[in-house]
Amino acid sequence: MDELNGDLYGDGLVSLGDEGSLESTDNGKQEQSCKICDNKLCSPRVLSCLHVFCEACIDKLMVNEAGDSLKFDLAVECPLCKQETKIPVGGAASLPSDYVITNILDVSSMDQSVVCTCCKSKEPAVARCTDCSHFLCSNCNSAHEFMRCFENHRVVPFDALRSSKEKSAVHKPIFCSRHVGESLKLYCCDCEVGACTECLTIDHKVGEHRCERIVDAEPNLRAELRNYIVEANARAAAAGSASARLDDALGDIQRQRDEAENVINEAFHAYKAALERRREKALEELERLHKERELKVMDLFDRVDKTVQRIDCACKFAARLLRRGDGTEIVMLKKTVASQFTRLLEGAPEFDVDYSLEFVTNVDKFDTVTEETFGTFRTEATKAEERKRLSESSAIVSVASNSHSPAVSVTNAPVFDEFPMGNVRRVTGVGMVCVPGVGGVSAMGVGGVGSVSGVGSVANPGVLPGVVNVNNVSGVGAVTGVGGVPALSSMVEYNLQQLASIAEKDVPPPPHASPAPSFTLAELLAGDLNSPHAYNNLQALAKLGLTTEVNGYGGVGAVSSISAVGPRGVSPGRPLLTAAEEAALVAPPAPLVRATKATPMHIRFKFGQLGGGKGQFNSPHGFCLGNDEDIIVADTNNHRITVFDKSGNHKFNFGVAGKEEGQLWYPRKVAVVRATGKFVVCDRGNERSRMQIFTKNGHFLKKIAVRFIDIVAGLAVTAEGLIVAVDSVTPTVFILSEEGDLMSWFDCSECMREPSDIAISGKEFYVCDFKGHCVVVFDEEGRFLRRIGCENVTNFPNGIDVSDAGDVLIGDSHGNKFHVAVFSRDGVLVTEFECPYVKVSRCCGLKITSEGYIVTLAKNNHHVLVLNTLYIV
Repeated sequence: MDELNGDLYGDGLVSLGDEGSLESTDNGKQEQSCKICDNKLCSPRVLSCLHVFCEACIDKLMVNEAGDSLKFDLAVECPLCKQETKIPVGGAASLPSDYVITNILDVSSMDQSVVCTCCKSKEPAVARCTDCSHFLCSNCNSAHEFMRCFENHRVVPFDALRSSKEKSAVHKPIFCSRHVGESLKLYCCDCEVGACTECLTIDHKVGEHRCERIVDAEPNLRAELRNYIVEANARAAAAGSASARLDDALGDIQRQRDEAENVINEAFHAYKAALERRREKALEELERLHKERELKVMDLFDRVDKTVQRIDCACKFAARLLRRGDGTEIVMLKKTVASQFTRLLEGAPEFDVDYSLEFVTNVDKFDTVTEETFGTFRTEATKAEERKRLSESSAIVSVASNSHSPAVSVTNAPVFDEFPMGNVRRVTGVGMVCVPGVGGVSAMGVGGVGSVSGVGSVANPGVLPGVVNVNNVSGVGAVTGVGGVPALSSMVEYNLQQLASIAEKDVPPPPHASPAPSFTLAELLAGDLNSPHAYNNLQALAKLGLTTEVNGYGGVGAVSSISAVGPRGVSPGRPLLTAAEEAALVAPPAPLVRATKATPMHIRFKFGQLGGGKGQFNSPHGFCLGNDEDIIVADTNNHRITVFDKSGNHKFNFGVAGKEEGQLWYPRKVAVVRATGKFVVCDRGNERSRMQIFTKNGHFLKKIAVRFIDIVAGLAVTAEGLIVAVDSVTPTVFILSEEGDLMSWFDCSECMREPSDIAISGKEFYVCDFKGHCVVVFDEEGRFLRRIGCENVTNFPNGIDVSDAGDVLIGDSHGNKFHVAVFSRDGVLVTEFECPYVKVSRCCGLKITSEGYIVTLAKNNHHVLVLNTLYIV
């Protein structure tokens, strides 16, 4: 046992002196001081983490912020290890006392002048009684030696006490906290607490609790504590080795980081080399095409020159014959001259030169492809997700293959009829279409819908209700599924997500719902009409863009008479979607009659370049037109507002870079109050967004707090002088007064995906939906009215204005060309314009002047374009 003690104490653990002596050592002196007050411990108390502090210091930790009351029955955080200890109602005094430290403090106090605590004489103490725990003077020492009442008391002189090797020499008796004067002599094995003789009759009754003397229980308790120490030391050793492994892991992470950086750089140089090779090939192809057409033009030029010479010669000959020849001479030469003229007139080359040579590129598509193919990061989290997705897919396939869902029956519902497009199977007069079982659909790409693979047996593999097999049709996604299931367009994907969220939000789950998602595409195709979610979404599929003509190409499948079909217990005539839910679905665009080619816009003038000087920009994000049609630009990275006249001449700048009031920090949007000419500027400041008002001369007036806006995507001012801002992060329109009061607001997240600009005409708000490829119109109360535009006509719109005649002009720079589509107020396409003379990147905003010119801002090109459309407003 002594050998075991030596091993334990020798393994970094703190002992109470050599071989059990309680005499103070250097380490013991450190243990006797409180780590909170740095003084010697007074009434030491033990926290649950086994750190010891003064009772008064622990009480101070429980003082509330006001400093006038104690917060009992709360957790206190240890100042050393940060572990929490729940304090009983009695406060720190109810925590266990560190009896060992108390005894050590008693021994250490012998170094000072100790008086007798057994009598009132205040004489110096010379000994200590271990039974009554009193310091004894010489008289009391003699009394303990000769009086019968102290017959069994053990008295230890100070000299013997200081060098004592016996731990029991200084241990005070511990009394029961419930029974005054009763010392703890028993141990309850069930409650694991000490007990006195009185406790055996009340709290630890014999027969109900197993109690034994502390002397008898001590060996087992010591052995148990030694086992804890052995296990803890083993765990500490394991933690030490784990620390070494963590150190190795840090090195591995750094190495992997360096390797990933090298791979990224290698990929970049490989892409750069590929682009350079592509550039060289393109230049070679350009040279070949140029020479080809140059030779053709030169050959045509030579033939034309020869033809002109021959015609000139013939004309001169005929004129000389007419001028100097007589009738007989004319008769003799007329046939020869006429033959030459006939040959020249019939064989004259065509003078129309119709050669075109231009290079068309798609930077946006290149960015998308590069983002998808350049590379992604794979971490332990992505690997775990891949394994989880694989297991879920296997489980879904297993369940679907063994399911016996009832088939979908659609009575007297023609699936498709006449479609003006090729590669479409024509089916008419279908009485019933059944889908016996569906294992799943692969590569659907629908967010929120579980990935399922493999379609089960279908009565006709080429035909599926509501699905048309369409390949390579503009505006329709390419077919990638099995059994005639086509890939879904972005509009359809978005609406499926909306449908899934509506089903999860509004329909209560069945009493014994499984943990699987309440609505899946496989369930819908399998025809489980017993599910209220599937039924709710069947009728809504009519709004997915699958049943209406898309840009004049005809329908893409239909499901009709759905209202006559309903699950058990559901009324067929009940409303399936609320008005808000119907507005949340992207309605199919109205048929658009497009011109074969957009009318070109000519550049009236262009100004601005990258820089910080006069008339220069650095990534400007917004602009507006002033009262005199001045062009006011938010020069974002130069932290200023720049004003030009309508001819592009620089007038003045205002703004100083900074985050304080009156300064500008990355201004994004600017608008003008028509009545006063004041400027409304939105920048970042110290927050996500900040709004400030300046005079027409650029002097600061006030700041408006807009902490509820994340990023201002569009800014406008109504005719009444109200400021309208739209947030692109949480699509919401806010209406504020010039004094900064929030007048009203409405959430438009159910009707659009990402706002990019806003225009106001009368009582209507026109908001560009950048990712929805359209413009959404609301009234002043925030009610959804209509959509204008669609994909392939208004791709990624980022500018809008309404002319005085009510025409809606929507601008985009998709494909690096600035394109404008003009619609009537009701959404009918009127005409389209395009500027082919300059490549632009990320145009921000669109405004039309009173003269019919269109103004836009090319953010990445750092200039302003003023275009002549020959369009009369």
